[in-house]
Amino acid sequence: MKTFELPKSISSLAEKLQVVEMVWHGVPVQIPKFAVYAIIEQPIFDKVVFKNDRQIGLLYLGRYKIPVLDPFQGDIDCRPNFALIISHSRGNRFGLYGYPADHIASNMQLFSSHGAVRRIVKGYV
Repeated sequence: MKTFELPKSISSLAEKLQVVEMVWHGVPVQIPKFAVYAIIEQPIFDKVVFKNDRQIGLLYLGRYKIPVLDPFQGDIDCRPNFALIISHSRGNRFGLYGYPADHIASNMQLFSSHGAVRRIVKGYV
């Protein structure tokens, strides 16, 4: 991939990575803010299904059916305080999925040179 220098008017935007930190069952998980589509407080699942022996909550939002998955591959067996909705794409296809959270901090930033940045963004680019 070819690298290039950003114009000075927007270069400050790339100096820091904005991060959303969610906590589920006491374990923090950092997600890059650019991947977060929405944060839903007190979500109520429209349906609960079992897939691959896992209990998954479904949120029906307009034309989307959004699966809410335990990030640690467990069951969604209680109502979370939040659902963190993540967007993803493959080619020209777009999709949404969610993670449950007990607590969310959405105002965190890391300098782009921080050692954790590559690990945080790896699954979302």
